[in-house]
Order: sequence, then C-alpha cells, then structure tokens
Amino acid sequence: MIASFRAETLKARKRWANWILFGILLITLLLFGYVLSYVIFKNPPRNFQSPVPASVLIRRDFPENLLPTVLSSMSTIGAAIMIILGSLSTASEYGWLTVQTILIQKPGRVAVLLGKLLNLGLITLITSLVALGLAALTSYLLVSIDGSSSAWPSATELLKGFGALWLQLAVWTAFGMFLGIAFRSTAAAIGGGLTYLFVGEALIAGLLRDTPGIKEILKFLPGVNGEAVNASFRLSFRSPNAAITLVIYLALFTILALFIFQRRDVTAG
Repeated sequence: MIASFRAETLKARKRWANWILFGILLITLLLFGYVLSYVIFKNPPRNFQSPVPASVLIRRDFPENLLPTVLSSMSTIGAAIMIILGSLSTASEYGWLTVQTILIQKPGRVAVLLGKLLNLGLITLITSLVALGLAALTSYLLVSIDGSSSAWPSATELLKGFGALWLQLAVWTAFGMFLGIAFRSTAAAIGGGLTYLFVGEALIAGLLRDTPGIKEILKFLPGVNGEAVNASFRLSFRSPNAAITLVIYLALFTILALFIFQRRDVTAG
C-alpha cells in the first residue's frame, strides 16, 4: 500500500490537470468569494436592493466570517473540483489502459486502491489548508484596506471549521473516485458527478425542499448535510448528525469503490 501511495503521489504531482483544478479552485474562492463581493458591497450600484445594508453585507469578507464564507464557497466549486479530481484519479487508468499494467505488478487491488485513497486524502488535506489560509490572508488584507476592525474565530472554531471543510472535500473526492471505477470512463464519471451535484442536489433539492415526504429523503443527501454543517458555523458547531452522515458517505463510497474494483474484470469493456 505504501508503494502504491508513493506512486500515486508522484502521478498526482506530474498530472497538470490536478494543478489546473487546484488553481481554478483557489482563484474562484478568492476572486468571487472575496475580492469581487468586497468591491460590489463597497461601491454598491444604484439599483442595489437588499434588506441588509451593503455596509453590513461587506463584513462577510472580514475575518469574523471566515468560516461561513469559505465553507459556503467551497460547497459548490470545491465539491465540483473534487468530483473531477476523484474521477480523474481512477477513470483515467481505464482510459489509458494502465490499470492492467498496475495490477500485473506486486500490489493487490486493495493495496492499489488504498494507495489512491491515501493520496486523495492528502490532496484534500493540503487543499483545505491552503484554501483556508489564503482566505484568512485575503480577509485580513480586505479589513485592513477598509480600515475596519474584525475579530478572528477562536482556535477551537477554526479547528472545527477546518475539519468540516476537509470532511466535505473528502466525501466529494471519494464520490468521484467511486464513479470513475463504476463507469470506467472519465467523461461519464465527471458528467454523472456534476449532474448529480448541480441538478440532483442544487436544483431538485432546492425546489422540493419543502415538499412533504421528499424533504425527509433530502435530509440524507451528502450536499444537504454539508449545508447543515456549514450553517452551524453561523452560531456554533451544533450539527453532529450531519457530520456523522458525511462520514458514513465517505465510508460508503470507499467501500463501494473497493467492492467494484475487487470483483470486476478490468480488461472488460
């Protein structure tokens, strides 16, 4: 497994697509999540209408709201990028016909997949650290430019927020990894994952959120539980059930990926 992990980290560093996705994620977070919103709220257009004054809304970009701002931004673009990343890590092996070559070597199928999983866990850890760190730096610069004051979240709250971010990114990455193995096609895995995220979770769940019967089912979806965890940071971290559900999804996607990868003939079309 360690040898597989080392091989996966090498491939991850050499794959330009990973760096491009990482760059897109950070640029989107900082540009749209902070810089553009600050400029708009600082200089609101004449037709700007909101029950909350722009002078209050602008504080979402300040350190006091670091966690809810980062978590809300990463729940969309972050989830999409992680699905793509996870799909590429497994489906590309089938596209390039390298999975057969890998399995000819000494590592067994479980060791190969666990090596991929450890590598993806490391990637999501680094992504969470860098995203939260750069967001904190950006919020500090913006509040300094504005000449305002803002309190930072406590160390405990920051640790919980980091854990929530890492957990959500890991769940979506594992989902992409599972789809890559299930479909054995990069395009199908990415397309299916993004369709579920933006149509199944965002659109359908948003429209049917208050429909009797269906709203009970929606409570079990990973994205809905991610939103519950994110919303808890507006006051305090009081959503243990949502976090547990995400952990269950992480384990479920991993187990399903292992099961399919173990039993399926990798040479079949």
